[in-house]
Amino acid sequence: MKKSLYLTSALVAASVLALGSTDSMAAGKALKVGVSGSYKAVVGYAKSASGFITSSGVGTAQTGYNTIDVKTDSEVHFKASGTTDAGLKIGVGVELESDQASAATPIDASYLTIGGGFGTIMLGSSVHAAAMLAVNAPSAGAVGVFGGDSNTWVPRPANVSVATTAGANIGGAEHQKIRWNSPSFSGFTAGASYTPDRSSVDNAMPANGGTAGTDGSMIDAALKYSGKMGANAVAASVGYWNHDVTTTAANASTSTEGYSLGASTTMGAFTLGAGYKEVTTTGKTIGSGGTTSISGTAQSLDEEAVNVGVAWTQGKTTLALSYFKSEMDLAAGTEGEDSLTKWTLGAKQNIGPGIDFLGTVQNVVWSDEGDGAANNNKGTAFVGGIAVKF
Repeated sequence: MKKSLYLTSALVAASVLALGSTDSMAAGKALKVGVSGSYKAVVGYAKSASGFITSSGVGTAQTGYNTIDVKTDSEVHFKASGTTDAGLKIGVGVELESDQASAATPIDASYLTIGGGFGTIMLGSSVHAAAMLAVNAPSAGAVGVFGGDSNTWVPRPANVSVATTAGANIGGAEHQKIRWNSPSFSGFTAGASYTPDRSSVDNAMPANGGTAGTDGSMIDAALKYSGKMGANAVAASVGYWNHDVTTTAANASTSTEGYSLGASTTMGAFTLGAGYKEVTTTGKTIGSGGTTSISGTAQSLDEEAVNVGVAWTQGKTTLALSYFKSEMDLAAGTEGEDSLTKWTLGAKQNIGPGIDFLGTVQNVVWSDEGDGAANNNKGTAFVGGIAVKF
């Protein structure tokens, strides 16, 4: 019932955008409306470590995994734009997840933008400025270097603390926020975001203090440069992110902050790039009476991640090789690190307007601080498919 209500609401919103507002139409100033989207369908083979599978139990208690799977990822975007009498540019966007696997959260993002000489202000749910302006290593293929794709082929053991969506970007997800992006000036673009409440998607006022206060606010800022050095294109970025939680119910009075750096250059057919992030948590642990530091404990979100890659593009063909590693120190309160390591070789071949053939070979290693087979997994995925943009 809930899913049907969400989907109905999404379709109603899309219909309103497609038809334009009654007032605007009556005034002869109907908004410009556009519909776009994408669909990716892939089939692949992947096999997890035998020790990880057999350690889950014996007989019917043992969890098994298919080696072949079919996966899809699709979105439909509705956008409308217009200009006020004062010359401000107003935009609205609704991004609809259109896969069965995404039925519980059919709206990926929804936002309103206000543009002018000051830049663009966004109100609603969309990516953070630090992620929007980040520069990272190039990639291509059917499986993402960042995000949760890898976990769907080579499952993460429960004891590994590195997130399934781990990447080199900092900041949160598409929470409700206000975001500002500056106009480009001599190749430089700045941006900043404020998220009042990271843990909730409703319209209730955030509760961020006292025992019952479980919400936390976030801020982030970033600066990006894109330009030319001789015949070569160059880009670089730096970002900062902070998440404060003042509740005494969980992670009492903690502050998690991170920064990211990235750079890339294109020289003829080759693009080289790299990205780095570091996240640290400070404050006091739960139940310590405000005396024990959270740093170096299982409650800490301390993390380091690096990605490096090279891509070659010739005509309609792109090949890319990339490396990514993320480590979380003392993730279980014991010596050592939990980590995720990926080597990805990907290819993209354009086979028609808006149609690409994709292929990827990706090696994934999930490592726990301990050496128990149930807490460690590794495998290689061979995936290919077609992506369509419309």
